[in-house]
Amino acid sequence: MVNYRSIVIGIIQTTAMFVAGFIIPVAGQIIALFTPVPLVLAYLRGGRTEGSIVLIASGLFLTILGGWHTAAILVLTFGLMAIGLSEGMRRRWKPESAVVLGGMLPMIVLSAIAAYLFSRIGKNPVIVVEEYLKGSMTEAARLYAEIGLREMSSAIASVPDTFIRNLVRLLPGITIATSVFQSASCYGLSRIILARRPGNAQVAPAIPLAKWHAPDVWVWGLIVGLALVVIPSEAARFTGWNLAIIYSVVYLTQGVAIVDFYLRKVRIQPFIRGMIHALILLLPTVVFVVALGIVDIWADLRKVRGPGEQV
Repeated sequence: MVNYRSIVIGIIQTTAMFVAGFIIPVAGQIIALFTPVPLVLAYLRGGRTEGSIVLIASGLFLTILGGWHTAAILVLTFGLMAIGLSEGMRRRWKPESAVVLGGMLPMIVLSAIAAYLFSRIGKNPVIVVEEYLKGSMTEAARLYAEIGLREMSSAIASVPDTFIRNLVRLLPGITIATSVFQSASCYGLSRIILARRPGNAQVAPAIPLAKWHAPDVWVWGLIVGLALVVIPSEAARFTGWNLAIIYSVVYLTQGVAIVDFYLRKVRIQPFIRGMIHALILLLPTVVFVVALGIVDIWADLRKVRGPGEQV
């Protein structure tokens, strides 16, 4: 039986969180990143039918507010992420499997759409993005100069073309890593809410962050990436750097889990733990946390692996 009250609440929450990203500076963008959460809750508590109704109705409402382009952004990004997360959680997959599905599903669909559109117009997407960024920076420098911010205008104008060229070629790794990280954050928040008010949701028992580790076989992705970096070929080098970016986020998360494990062991309060994690991520120490996550593959610093699990 469809729960209309839950559907209405889900539509309001989804729409409000998404719109917040357009109307509230900084805080709104952070809120908008968690837009998949009410969709995930609707899918898990009410089933696929209720979840689909919430997503479609939210899209229709956004079409009225901002046009079909706005609705397409919701459906093709946050909507697909929510579907991927929900299906992984409904099937009681391991956290990393559900998170990867949630993060990669919108990337795959958007990449397929982009490939089709660029094939129709016969242009190289890398060159198009590169030219767009150069044009945007030129326009920004001009606007800053007009309003009297000469130093800002000069700083933007002095950005070398080589930097933009390299940035565009690293965008795949940056985009995938960001999407998977967002998916992981939405997964964690959804699990916290479901732990307090599960409703009809049937999901696998939660694994605390302090005990989580990536499948050890994933380290080979990082090894391949680093090996490609030293090959004297531009395509191989950028492929390697993109892989390195993605796996650095994975082992950063594992490093944070290790830090959280030992903070819990000495009974640090949750708020203080959160502050320590934030400081670690904001400071150059983040590099050491990534290294800690990689070392854990062999050292098993928390003794959370079973026999034969280590590389």
